[in-house]
Amino acid sequence: MNILSLAVGLLLIAVTVLYLRGWVRLRRRGAGFANFARLSVFLFAVTTTATVFLSPMNWLNADYFFIRVAQYVFLCLFAIPAFFISCAFDVMLWGLPARGRRGVARWMRSTGRVRRAVSRVTPAWLAFMLFIALFVTWYDNRIATWLLADPLRHTASLLLLGGAAMLAWWHLIGTGPRLHTELSPWLAAIALLIIELTSMSIAVPTAFSTDPLYTHYVAAFAATDRWLPLTIADDQALGGGLLWVGGSAIYLSSIVLILNRLFDRHDMDRAEPLPGWDDDERMIMPGLEHRVKK
Repeated sequence: MNILSLAVGLLLIAVTVLYLRGWVRLRRRGAGFANFARLSVFLFAVTTTATVFLSPMNWLNADYFFIRVAQYVFLCLFAIPAFFISCAFDVMLWGLPARGRRGVARWMRSTGRVRRAVSRVTPAWLAFMLFIALFVTWYDNRIATWLLADPLRHTASLLLLGGAAMLAWWHLIGTGPRLHTELSPWLAAIALLIIELTSMSIAVPTAFSTDPLYTHYVAAFAATDRWLPLTIADDQALGGGLLWVGGSAIYLSSIVLILNRLFDRHDMDRAEPLPGWDDDERMIMPGLEHRVKK
């Protein structure tokens, strides 16, 4: 376990303490916002993040490709969206002392240079492009071989990829600091579709490839005793399948939820018949108009 993993563990402890304090304060005030469902989602996010960085996954990723993929799926597709769904930022604010809470609120409402700079460097289009670029780079053979050669370097790259995913989900889910205008549901759905297609462009060829794609894992399978009875082809297919199924499940379900939110907003959650659809004139079978008595 390297120093970055330990830092993530300490950060998770601090975040958990702040969230629980804020959740309890909101419950005492009778706020329905602090419910057990939201708390459960937050605990799932913390547990999943801890599994990625503090469990054997953090060193077995150098031996098995599918575990490296699982780290990405657990962190970027499960844990980070769960943090936003649990409204971690908003609840954690109530875990701060009153002075700190007021300071953050003043900063968010201000028009100072720092706030404007943060808003300008984190627009939706840039967040999505950054996430896609880092995702593609992270799965490149040469880059992966270079990263996996040093555990500290690999952990840093995973944190960087997670940070990009955090920016993307911030815009898609809409909770957290309100520094941008709300993203159009149609644009959010299109962005998710582009990310899904990018993910499949890597996942599907990897899952069905019969040749080893990653130089590091060819050497790893030849040099170490195996914990699991997998061939390099099995490991690669399992990793590609995990990326394919996990990515599609999250991205496509998110598209459905976003469009459903759009339909609810415009009262389009039920079928509306066309005006005059049941008029007598419309019920006449073509060719039998002459039989209708005036």
